[in-house]
Amino acid sequence: MTPEPFLAIGTIVVMGVLALYANRVIAPGVAKIPMQWSLRSRVNWTAPRVIAFAFIPVLAAIVMIGILLAGGAQTSDIAIISGVFLSCQLLHIAKTQRWFTASRH
Repeated sequence: MTPEPFLAIGTIVVMGVLALYANRVIAPGVAKIPMQWSLRSRVNWTAPRVIAFAFIPVLAAIVMIGILLAGGAQTSDIAIISGVFLSCQLLHIAKTQRWFTASRH
């Protein structure tokens, strides 16, 4: 069996763990989490926290499953896609933490 499915599954597992961690630790007690910021770092819109933290991992899973089922995906393709989605998730978590910290002052 080729390594592509294992890389995709591993990435989704890591992203799921990060989402669970963020849901428990980041911005405790806040019902809605920012999903988008303006260029001036103002929150444009929010989503319920479970949806906010699960959105990127679910989207990544859908995209990677689609690519794997379409066939022809190389290990490097899955690695790049995994890196992009993981980076987006980490950026979202970091910006949410920064927003929460700033809103408490």
